[in-house]
Amino acid sequence: MLACCLLIAAGAAAAATLVGGFDAHLRGPSFLIEPQSRIEFSNSSGAWLDCAASGSPLPNIDWVTADGLPASDVPGVRRVLRNGTLVLLPFPAAAYRQDVHSTAYRCVASNTVGRVLTRDVQVRAVVAQAYKVDVEVMGGASRGCTAVLRCVIPSFVKDLVRVVSWLQEPSFYIYPSLQGDGKFHLLPTGELLVHGLEFSDQFLRYRCRTMHRLTRQVVVSSVANVRMADHRGVVPPVILEHSGIVHVAQDESASLVCVAQACPSPEYRWFSQTGGEPMLVLPGPRTRILGPVLAIEAVTAEDSGVYRCSAANPGGEASAELRLTVTAPLHVEVTPPLLSVHLGGNAEFRCVVGTHSLGGQHFVTWYKDGRQLPGTGRLSEVLQLNGIGREDRGMYQCVVRRSEGDTAQATAELQLGDAPPVLLYSFIEQTLQPGPAVSLKCSAAGNPTPQVAWALDGFPLPTNGRSVIGQYVTVHGDVISHVNISHVMVEDGGEYSCTAENRAGKTTHAARLNVYGLPYIRMIPKVTAVAGESFRLKCPVAGYPIEEIKWERGGRELPDDLRQKVLLDGTLIVSTVQKQGDSGVYTCSARNKQGHSARRSGEVAVIVPPKISPFTADRDLHLGERMTLTCSVTRGDLPLSISWLKDGRSMGPSERVTVTNVNQFNSVLTIESLSPDHNGNYSCVVRNLAAEVSRTQRLVVHVPPRWIVEPTDISVERNKHVALHCQAQGVPTPTIVWKKATGSKSGEYEELRERMYTKLLTNGTLLLQHVKEDREGFYLCQASNGIGSGIGKVVQLKVNSSPYFAAPSRLVTIKKGDTATLHCEVHGDKPVTVTWLKGGKVELNPSTNYRVTVKQEITPDGVVAQLQIASAEASDNGAYFCQASNLFGRDQQLVQLLIQEPPQAPNALETAMVASRSINVKWQHKAQDTGEVTKYILQYKEGEGGVWQQQELSGPPLPYAALIDDLKPATRYYIRVIAEGPAGRSAPSPDLVVRTEPQRPAGPPINLAARSVSATEILVTWGPPIPELRHGDIQSFNIGYRETSSGNPAYNFTPVSGDGEEGGGELHLTGLRAYTRYTLVAQAVNQVGSGPLSEPLTTQTLEDVPSMPPEDVRCAALSSQSLQVSWQPPPSSHSNGIVQGYKLYYEPVMEETWRGVDEMEVRKTSALTTVLTNLRRYANYSMHVLAYTRIGDGVASPMTYCHTEEDAPGSPADIKVVVSSPQALFISWLPPLEPNGVITKYNLYTRVVNGREELNHGKKPLSAADTFFEATDLEQHVEYQFWVTASTRVGEGQSSRVAAQVPSNRVPARITSFGGHVVKPWRGSATLDCNAVGDPRREWLKGVEQIYPGANHNIQILQTGELVLSSLQTQESGNYTCQVENAQGSDRLQYILTVQVPPSTPVLYVTSSTSSSILLHWKPGNTGGAPLTGYTLHYRRTHGNLDELQLSRRATSYELKGLLCGNAYHLYLTSHNKLGSSPASPTLSVRTQGQAPGIPRADAFLAPNSTTLALRLHVWPDNGCPISYFVIQYRPISEFHWTLVSNSVKMNRRFVIPNLSPSSVYQLKVEAYNVAGSSQAEFTFVTLTKDGEPPPPELSKRGIIPIPFYADLKVMLPLIVATVALLAAAATIAFCWRNRYLGDGVQRPMKETQENQQNAEAQRERYYATIHKVALQQAANTAGGPDKIPETAEDISPYATFQLSEGGGASLGGLGGAAEASAAGLHPNNTLLHSFMYHEHAMTEGCASPPPATYQYLKSMKSVSSRRRQQRKQQAPGDVESDESESDPDQLTSSRTESSNQLDAGKLKHIRAVSDFIYHGTSSTSSDISPMSEQKSLPRRGRSRWHVPSKSTLRTVLPPMSIAETTFTGGQTPNERSERPELSEAECDIDSLKKLKLGIRSSLWSRPGAQNNPSSDYSIAV
Repeated sequence: MLACCLLIAAGAAAAATLVGGFDAHLRGPSFLIEPQSRIEFSNSSGAWLDCAASGSPLPNIDWVTADGLPASDVPGVRRVLRNGTLVLLPFPAAAYRQDVHSTAYRCVASNTVGRVLTRDVQVRAVVAQAYKVDVEVMGGASRGCTAVLRCVIPSFVKDLVRVVSWLQEPSFYIYPSLQGDGKFHLLPTGELLVHGLEFSDQFLRYRCRTMHRLTRQVVVSSVANVRMADHRGVVPPVILEHSGIVHVAQDESASLVCVAQACPSPEYRWFSQTGGEPMLVLPGPRTRILGPVLAIEAVTAEDSGVYRCSAANPGGEASAELRLTVTAPLHVEVTPPLLSVHLGGNAEFRCVVGTHSLGGQHFVTWYKDGRQLPGTGRLSEVLQLNGIGREDRGMYQCVVRRSEGDTAQATAELQLGDAPPVLLYSFIEQTLQPGPAVSLKCSAAGNPTPQVAWALDGFPLPTNGRSVIGQYVTVHGDVISHVNISHVMVEDGGEYSCTAENRAGKTTHAARLNVYGLPYIRMIPKVTAVAGESFRLKCPVAGYPIEEIKWERGGRELPDDLRQKVLLDGTLIVSTVQKQGDSGVYTCSARNKQGHSARRSGEVAVIVPPKISPFTADRDLHLGERMTLTCSVTRGDLPLSISWLKDGRSMGPSERVTVTNVNQFNSVLTIESLSPDHNGNYSCVVRNLAAEVSRTQRLVVHVPPRWIVEPTDISVERNKHVALHCQAQGVPTPTIVWKKATGSKSGEYEELRERMYTKLLTNGTLLLQHVKEDREGFYLCQASNGIGSGIGKVVQLKVNSSPYFAAPSRLVTIKKGDTATLHCEVHGDKPVTVTWLKGGKVELNPSTNYRVTVKQEITPDGVVAQLQIASAEASDNGAYFCQASNLFGRDQQLVQLLIQEPPQAPNALETAMVASRSINVKWQHKAQDTGEVTKYILQYKEGEGGVWQQQELSGPPLPYAALIDDLKPATRYYIRVIAEGPAGRSAPSPDLVVRTEPQRPAGPPINLAARSVSATEILVTWGPPIPELRHGDIQSFNIGYRETSSGNPAYNFTPVSGDGEEGGGELHLTGLRAYTRYTLVAQAVNQVGSGPLSEPLTTQTLEDVPSMPPEDVRCAALSSQSLQVSWQPPPSSHSNGIVQGYKLYYEPVMEETWRGVDEMEVRKTSALTTVLTNLRRYANYSMHVLAYTRIGDGVASPMTYCHTEEDAPGSPADIKVVVSSPQALFISWLPPLEPNGVITKYNLYTRVVNGREELNHGKKPLSAADTFFEATDLEQHVEYQFWVTASTRVGEGQSSRVAAQVPSNRVPARITSFGGHVVKPWRGSATLDCNAVGDPRREWLKGVEQIYPGANHNIQILQTGELVLSSLQTQESGNYTCQVENAQGSDRLQYILTVQVPPSTPVLYVTSSTSSSILLHWKPGNTGGAPLTGYTLHYRRTHGNLDELQLSRRATSYELKGLLCGNAYHLYLTSHNKLGSSPASPTLSVRTQGQAPGIPRADAFLAPNSTTLALRLHVWPDNGCPISYFVIQYRPISEFHWTLVSNSVKMNRRFVIPNLSPSSVYQLKVEAYNVAGSSQAEFTFVTLTKDGEPPPPELSKRGIIPIPFYADLKVMLPLIVATVALLAAAATIAFCWRNRYLGDGVQRPMKETQENQQNAEAQRERYYATIHKVALQQAANTAGGPDKIPETAEDISPYATFQLSEGGGASLGGLGGAAEASAAGLHPNNTLLHSFMYHEHAMTEGCASPPPATYQYLKSMKSVSSRRRQQRKQQAPGDVESDESESDPDQLTSSRTESSNQLDAGKLKHIRAVSDFIYHGTSSTSSDISPMSEQKSLPRRGRSRWHVPSKSTLRTVLPPMSIAETTFTGGQTPNERSERPELSEAECDIDSLKKLKLGIRSSLWSRPGAQNNPSSDYSIAV
């Protein structure tokens, strides 16, 4: 029994040891030092392989071979040291063992956690062998070329031996360099290049020096000489050597070598084929091309690929391909590096391989504790572990092998995490008799190892000698526990439970042990319950079987409330324990079926657990501050224990914390001065017997950063590693940031990021690998944690560099006797010492040679040395070496000095080919010696003032042709060639002037601008491209536009001719959408094609009125006097701007009986709905809505009708009560004037009054059709009062007036009908009632005349008294009276009858007109008794179709827009009412302003050049109507046929005619067209000479008069035909004139219609219309003669109003500049409101007046035959006269306002003689603005009755006239020029006629006043 107890105790102790020794502090091995992957060594030196690892516990280091066997000591060959280093000892060649000296090793680190391996270490031992080196001279080289010497190394040592230098005996060493020294170049691959071979070079001897890489042994080759070849010809390149495949580590330098032998020396070019297409390699920051060497600094993975070197000289080209392989270091990492997983969980490790994609394929193998895991390999980068067991913990490794052979590894550790206990085995319930032994067993597993506790009925097992507890831990960590009872008894029965628990959790198993026997209850110990929690108490009952278990408390059986519950197994459960209610003694009783029972009591104490009030600490605490935390216990039973913990541990005096217990419920923690040590979690722990509670508050004391390791300045050698240490501490932990200065120390700093060879370690250290010069500079380490401003330190990193030369070696050539200056720029660390050597041997200094001067200048990068040799001699030729050295190395550079004389200048320079951007030239050169010229310098410049640019062309062989490219098209270049030799340059050759071919423009037009002219028009302006980008002569432009918001990106292009010079080009875009944003582009076009588009320009058209009405107009009645109207906005595409609001026009539909105000009301609103109030009740309203913008009102919606609702009616209009019999009264009434709905009935009210006493009253409803009632059976002599009301469905209305009557025996004659106003339509019928009582006599009167029956067929008087009128006419209107009479009295009734007829003709007149609109006003005529419903305006253009326009009935004016400029329109107006339309108003003939184009001056219009002619189209006068297009033709002066340039040239500033010949005479014919007509002009011009000079005068003379005019058939034939036609026309006109005036004796109008002649006498009465529309009447001239017109201006009032006689035939249609009107169009109501003036010049101005003294001679020899051609059509009888006024084209060049006001008296065609003299005439014009805002032209008068001059005479005699409101006197100023030629004598006789009558159609205007009045004015208002 004792042994058993000892065993159990030992097992428990072991379990406790295991649990207490849980491996949380253990760490697996990790390598600190890992040997290199490849180690080569010599047998004479041996090798050391270091390996070190860390871990807890400290790992052991062992070595194994590739097959896994231990690498033990081999005496004399291999030894493993105690520190883990593997030593391979030096050995003799005979002791070489392949298994030791050429194998793979691995280092193994292991501890109790696991085992890890290093990567494979490939070891190669090389046995030293003797070798011999030879020199091979590659072929033979010619003089001046390059020789190649190669060092031949035996193949068995070739990979271990490299060339370190060459020796030129006796003591000149040549070291490897990338660029050489100009003479010698030792390539990185070992070849020696000797440049510029001379005859003396073949006697020099060369040796090659090599070094063994492992033994450091130097071997020198035998000597060799350079062999010179005899030939001097060209040797094509041959590639002798190239690198092949070059392997370079990333960020290292790479040198690709490609050696070609050729003569002359080839030019090397390198191409990169790393991408798809080969790309030329250009020098850059990392790339240098040094002849046969391509050097790339700091290569990256992107530099990998194939490179091709190309060597070329005049003999040919050779190439070779080289491959550069950049190997990135293999970096492996396993994530996560430490993983803790619970038992049974899953784990995943990922192997992250950090290398470039070009690194090749890699293979991944997973190891656990040094053994390869099955199933891993290839690309299994993820290791998945499922169902983790204890055997899975340990070290895991990822080993990566690349195809190149290198390997890398990374490790990770898998730890087991906490796992709650799990019962692996448990006991079962047993029932047995007393006596036998019993064993109960439980087995549990978990991490940490769980502890097992036993209980019986919830209480600890009783201690007796019969039971014992034992447990132990298995090798797998499972705990096995058991309870052994040696002799079971009844009291041992009960529920046994085993509980396994660790820090991760616990689990319990329970089962009963039943022992047959009487009931027995074990002792119940005192139990403590916690208030507020649940409490379970199991009755410890033994014995079996038990029938019943009960609990009692205080004599009461439980449960006695809802918180108590007793289970069947005897368990008492009390929920939410209460201290007062649940404390006390509880009694348990058990009973079996036989009635035996047992009882036992136990005490239950309830303890309240403590509760802590929350407390917080200040979040912003700093060093030295005070801090207090107060822990207050608000609840809990005593005794209470309060303690403070920091980070879970109790605090001692070292914590510098004071704890004060204020009382047993409060404790205060105080810190007097905060320090960084006080950071942590502070917990207040309160415990009593019930529970232990705590509250924790984190205390953070902010500490600013301070240095732990402060960075310092440091220096490093080039290509070495350097670590800049920087560590700081603080709270929070500071963040370390490294920055590098971009410039000086005080300049800007740029933050460093982690990248290749720049590592930012977690401890703040900056690790820079492979440092080069670019890493040098100032570095800033900043530490900050948000507390304070942080700290920082700037340190300097210096990179020590050996000397090197910044520029390649150069050749210095000077003339003999000049001073030679040799430069050499050395970079490197200072101090740098520079010496000059001649020939590499003799040092030069002023002390040994007085002509030598040596200078040195210190630069930031090193030294610039200069050697000057004064008065250079031939002996100074040769090689000079600049030798530089410093503490870190030495280098030298060759400078060649040549002294020669310059060669002669080249000759015979000419072009071989000329293109747009290149010129190929060739030349000749006579040189005495081929060595005299080394190269040619081709110079060229742009234009005379350009800067010379040059190309250098060298050989051999020397070229005699060259291509000049990158030129500008269409540009003149000057070219010359200079020969250059060793002694200098020759004089330049004579300049060659060449012009390149044109090309498409390369630039867009500039200054593209746009301005919105109107809502549909945009004016676009631009300038030509800048001259450098035109690439030719700009001929036209393409202007494109599109809507910006449209989805179509295509532009609509419009071509515009011209070159854009002289103010640029412009285009008027029309037909655009209003208020729309447009995108505009422009492109220029030259003779080759079109150029690029300009940048898009966005502009917007102006706002306009909406073009569509609001949509979905709806109306609903709200009441009898209100309507709600709603609508939707017009479509956004038709808003044409920002809709400011809406206007609602509404009016009631007029009824015949309505006598209210007939006005349309308008409501403005910005909403989409409105409510109309105060409307007429039960009325039908018409309404329409329009939207308006800032510009004005838009289109109105269609008319909508809406009816207000019904309402109670108004009072009946009138009531009558008459005596109809002695006992009856007849009551009649009129319906209400405002029925306000449909009358449904009438109510007749009756009241009987006797004196002041009301006897009775009554109410009688009557139908709506009844308007009378007879009350019968009435009493006499009693007053009866009556009144009537009307009712609608809404209700009863107001009452009529009260009418009273007393029945009597007398029945006087009284009329019961009602009179009033009766309106009837024309041709209808009317019935007038006259009902009466008392059987009276009736008679009807119209006015005062009695109407008799049958007197008129359309008038009837019925027996009942009605008067019936049928077929009503206007004359039926009037007053009608009905009279009745009997013996007792009389009565009368009056009607007013109105007969409605169609309206009368409105009076239409014109107030003003513009070039595109006519403003009309009118006065409505008689409306015919009915409201007007509208007007119709009819208008048409001459010979056009008739258009109609419907106008509102309220309109009195309208502006007719969109008309054609300079066209005559005919208009008339009709009005309408419901009965019909009025007759048409008299037709008005009105002309819009504007005329056919004029003729410009030749000098302003033409601009000739050598081969082009520029036309300034914008100076062509348009006379108020924009020019639509031009037709342009030209011909040489000697040719007959015209050449058509274009028949559709749009208006632009300039138009250029190309392809003309210089110094040639041309004729130009231009026709200009606008909507008003066309004009044509011919010009003669002479182009300039080829050099742009003016042509000689004799050329102009030959061009003007090539042959006499009488000998030119083209001139004489038309002249003869014109003369015959003119004579015939004159004879015909004279005959007709004589017959007309001899027969009639009076003036007769010409071209008047037959109708006007017949009605002349009948239509004499005229109406006058003024601005106030007052019609005046003028007395007719009964004598038959025309009305007299006042002779002087004083006789006419400035605003006089008079009527011109129609018989006079005066043509007064000239409104707005029109010059025609038909006498047939005159009508009594055709009133034209105008104030106009005609201006008369003295006729003597054109009589015998000499020509002007000044004239202008035009170089273009303008010979103009100008003809005005108006578009005329044959007129039918009745058409208005189509004669039109014209003006002088020279006058039309003034403002358009003035030109639109000009008027010629006749239809003038300007005929100009073919002469050098050109007359310029002007007229007196006025710019005053008339009351109608625009000035009007005076209408043209008719022919004279005395003389009919020819048209040309008329046009010449009549002066131009202008309109003004006020009179003025216009004289000819000295600078004005008359255009009228001298008048004939007959014409001057006509001037003597002073009487001018407006009725006479005369072409002459009389001059009133005295002779000294040169001009007179008339102001006439019509």
